Amino acid sequence: MDTPEARKRWQLPQVFSPPVDFYALLETQAAKTLEGVLALHAWIEEGDESNCQRVRDLEREADQLKLNLERKLVESFVTPFDREDIYDLSARLDEVINGAKYVVREIEALELSLKDSFLRSMSEVLVEGTRCLHLSFANLKSNLKEASDQASLACKSETRFSKIYRQAMRQLFALDDVKKILKTREVYRYMLQASEKVDKVGKKLSHIIVKIG
Repeated sequence: MDTPEARKRWQLPQVFSPPVDFYALLETQAAKTLEGVLALHAWIEEGDESNCQRVRDLEREADQLKLNLERKLVESFVTPFDREDIYDLSARLDEVINGAKYVVREIEALELSLKDSFLRSMSEVLVEGTRCLHLSFANLKSNLKEASDQASLACKSETRFSKIYRQAMRQLFALDDVKKILKTREVYRYMLQASEKVDKVGKKLSHIIVKIG
């Protein structure tokens, strides 16, 4: 029966239950995101087709981590910092691994050759930036200085990526093969978008670190 007493009994365990470790949940999602980007890089570097499916599998696993964090936010009475910021960090992280999945999709759809030195360089920088994000999340609870430094490095990776991207585009448009230009440009664009997502997470982390520091 739904009485005031019954509702009170239902609410008390939520109020007094152990707080959820949202730092750990975010770090786990960041680690899964890094795994996905590493799988993308491994495919581009080695040409092993199994890594294509691995990117997709990891993206689905990351989605589940994000959904679990969202459920915990709804259920939790107390959070270590602003719940909207926690949600936003998780959502932006999800965009990074989604970006890796989109790159896989475009390369497969356009049947682009992986023997492209610029594509490999881009994926290397994407890994570097995502690794910095993971390190920032890993230090967010215990070492704000290190977390801030790693977030800044993640943002700087986007600058390095942009330089590679511009150089790649200049060389690409020097070719006479219009079909290759169009296909390659499309994949480069998706790689650039993935890098921009890393930058967005890094900037959000930096903002939150200032707020909670």
